[in-house]
Amino acid sequence: MASQSLDKNKRAIAQNLIDTCGLQRAYHAAKQYGWTDIAEEIESEIEKSRSYGRRRTDPPVQH
Repeated sequence: MASQSLDKNKRAIAQNLIDTCGLQRAYHAAKQYGWTDIAEEIESEIEKSRSYGRRRTDPPVQH
């Protein structure tokens, strides 16, 4: 999570969701809870994973 647009706590929530659920499920969970900014951050991670040629269901890329 390289983005500085989210505060530290929200970045931690986003990273925890990704680590626990994977990118796609984390994105849907954030959307379901109405965490739009967190969902957008996770969506940017999904886009990054696409640039690495990974599937959306693969475990997150560790930087």
